Formats: sequence, structure tokens, C-alpha cells
Amino acid sequence: MNTLRLGRFGVILAGFLVFLGVSVAPAYADHHFTFTQAKTTFDETDAHGRFTGQALTKPGQAVPMSWSFRIAPAVQAIAAGPMNCTAGHMQLPYHDSHSNIPVDYFWHSTVQGNKSDNTKYDLYGSCTFKVKNNGTANLKFVFHYSLFCGPCGDVRAGTGQGGFSTTLDVLEASR
Repeated sequence: MNTLRLGRFGVILAGFLVFLGVSVAPAYADHHFTFTQAKTTFDETDAHGRFTGQALTKPGQAVPMSWSFRIAPAVQAIAAGPMNCTAGHMQLPYHDSHSNIPVDYFWHSTVQGNKSDNTKYDLYGSCTFKVKNNGTANLKFVFHYSLFCGPCGDVRAGTGQGGFSTTLDVLEASR
């Protein structure tokens, strides 16, 4: 009987999340955003949160890329407590971690050492928190980006909004 109730609750929760616009299927980016001297900021919001990035390109130099992420109110509403978040980078020695922070935390950090040479970079992050059905949610983001170096290549490829995606996986509590 308890298994049946938990199963029904899971179906109801999934329906509720779909109603809120919270996708439980992964979203993948097959493109990247390119920072240029004319386009120094990135700002995108989806059903799971808002991500921003800022970088000034300087051909031949390593520059910082500052970023922020805030979880959407609809996702905050399913949380049953604080979250643990960690971020990393695929190409650079970067790591950021916060434990036991509120789900409405304005997460921001800076990745040092990005070169303005059209290298494609991948920043990723993940926040884990308990949800109201005693399950666990894991919200992930990824930001694919590069910094245009001027004479190093063609700026027309990949300068539009894009390169950012999130996924939200909600797992039922096991009994």
C-alpha cells in the first residue's frame, strides 16, 4: 500500500513540475556563446534559473570570466531545505563550492585564465537539495563559451545567445 501511494505521489509530483514548467528531461547545448569586444555580457533565463556571464576580451591575454546563477522561484518552491552547490571547469583549474546555503542564494564567482584565442570552454555547476516528498533534486547547469581574439578566427560563428542549459533530476525517496 505504501509503495502504491509513493508511486502515485511521484506521478502527481512529476505532473506538478511539468505544470510549473520544470523540465525533468536533460537539455543539451551543442553550441557556445562567444564573448567579443562588442558583446561582453551573456544573460539567459530558463525554467530552472537565470545565468549571467561577463568577460572583456583582450587578444593574446588571459582574462577573467565572471558568472552568476540564481535558481528560479518555481524550482525553489519544491525545496525542503538548504542546498549544496559545486562548480568546475573542463579546461581551466577552477572550482567553487558552497554547502548548506539557501535555495534562493545568488551564486556568483569568477573563472581566471580564459584566453582570448577562440578556445572553447565549458563551465559546469550542480546544486543538490531535498524536496518536499523527501526525495532529492539535483539541478545542473553548463555554460559553453569562448572569447573572440580578433584576428584569430571568424566571429560570426556562435555569437548569438546560446551555450547555456540546465537539467533538473528529482528522485523519489527510497523506503
